[in-house]
Parts: sequence; structure tokens; C-alpha cells
Amino acid sequence: MKYRSGYKNVKTLRKYVNGKPTNVTKPNTSSDPDYIEKYLSDECPVNNLPSGITVTPTAPAFQPYRNPTVTGSNNYTVSYSEYVNGWTSFHSWIPESMVNMNGDFYTFKSGQLYKHHNNESDRNEFYGTTYPSELEFVSNDAPGDVKMFKTLEIEGDSKDWDVTISTNLDEGHIDKSSFEKKEGFHYSYIRRNSDDIVNTELLSVQGVGMLLASNGNIYNFSSVPSEIAIGDSLYKATISGSYELVGVISGLTDSTVTTSSSAVTPAINDFMFAAKSPIAESYGLKGYFANIRISNTSNSKVEVFAVNSEVSKSFP
Repeated sequence: MKYRSGYKNVKTLRKYVNGKPTNVTKPNTSSDPDYIEKYLSDECPVNNLPSGITVTPTAPAFQPYRNPTVTGSNNYTVSYSEYVNGWTSFHSWIPESMVNMNGDFYTFKSGQLYKHHNNESDRNEFYGTTYPSELEFVSNDAPGDVKMFKTLEIEGDSKDWDVTISTNLDEGHIDKSSFEKKEGFHYSYIRRNSDDIVNTELLSVQGVGMLLASNGNIYNFSSVPSEIAIGDSLYKATISGSYELVGVISGLTDSTVTTSSSAVTPAINDFMFAAKSPIAESYGLKGYFANIRISNTSNSKVEVFAVNSEVSKSFP
């Protein structure tokens, strides 16, 4: 007799004691608490077809599994979580093929087999290349207000996080060397980027005045504001409305400014101003929201519990 896969009906229930069958049986009825519905079996007899009906076997359409392909420079592997029913993570490593076997996750790269989630290996290392761990999120409390984002506080067991921050108006960063441990948290002021040095809307830019005379790298003015300090950058304004760096201030008196060197030579009656280092100035970033990305290149386990920011309303 030929057999095929199909459903079989259970007609009789047999009692088992300590895993062994007994001679006690009873009918399998739907009203019985022990009722068993039909089950899938490979031992169902093949019924003969009625006279005049034939079957022509056809090969099923085969849909090959499409392995990951790289189509550009900004490619990622994404992972799906059944717990949250959504895509949760981006991964920098790009495998050639993936397989899950016996509860372990394996990928292939350059013909080699790799096992993931192996605690005996360095973390963040895939196919011989070390990648950073990155977390990206948005701070947007009181979304209708323009705010000043002043500080960042990381609650975790490591301070080795490099931070980039952008708002709709400003950009800034925090180097991992800037974090200090305070009351168990890792704390730092948000720094402006170095290319944001000349922003005339900020108090860090201070006019010096019209150049009266110069002697080498020494420049004479009617007076030098007290806000100007050694280490500030000296600029001259141009007729077109742009500016040119003269040099970094290395000496000051009430009426003279000295630079360590001169990138350009200003002319008499040129208007000059000084700008403080944007990294040294720590008044924060202005904007409706802050997009924050923290990055860690450690090969060891690190934990982050929360990230906080000191935020205040900006008043024009």
C-alpha cells in the first residue's frame, strides 16, 4: 500500500502509567476532556482516483533565497525583534549569507564561517574588523520652544564615549577625554565644532576696532576690550563682508594686540575682531531639538542606562 502525508483521526485513547502503555482504553469523543483531534501523519493511505481522472505532476516554482548584496557605500545589516515587532538595530557588518542553527547565529564572509554572540571573542569585531557601538536618539522636551542644550550626562559604567550633537540651528561634539565623573555619572559640557569659530551672533566674537598702526605682528588700536584674551583668534574684515584670519593672539596691552604669526597682513583702518575658541566656549547649542549620537570603540562589555542633558529655554 502506498502512503502519503495527511491527517489521521484518533479513534481510541490508551492510558499510560509512568510513560508506559496499559490495556485500559476508551473511545476518543469530543465531549471527553482528553479528546485528541486529528493529527498530521506520514502513514495515510493513498486513495485510488475515480475512473476517468488522471493527475499530471508539475514541478513547483522554486523561489531561491536572496542572500545579502552590497549596492553602495552606505549599506547596513538590520535586525528584527519579535519582542517589539519591529526593526531595532543597524549593523555595519555585511555578510554573504546567514543561517540560524541550534539556537546559534552563523554568517559567511569570503567563504569563511563565523559564529556570532561568542563571549570568548572581542566585542565589536566582525570578520577581523573592529566597529564602534553607536546609539542615536533625539532630545525634544517642550518641542515648541527654542532651547539651549548645555551639558550631557551619561549614566553607565564607561566614559569612553565620543558624542556628536546637531540641532536645527547648531552643531557640536564631546570628546571622550572631556567627560568627568561626578556622583557616579559621566558629565561634560557640550562643545561647539571648530569650524563654527566666527559666528557674529555669539558673545564669543568681540570687535577690537580700526587698526591704527602695526609693527610686524604687533597691532595698535585706540583701546583693547577687556574681553579679549590670549589664545583668541584675531581676524580682519573685508570690504565684501567676509573675514580673514590674521593669527592667534599671544600678547596684549591696553592698546596693542600681538599675534604669534600672521597669516595675512592687515592694512591701516581695517576693522578687526577677535573670536574665542569654540571648543573652549561651553555655553551649549541652540535649537528646537537635539539629535545625539554616542559612539564607543571598546572591545569590552559596556552598559548605558540613561543619557541626560541640561536644557534651558532660549530667550532672544
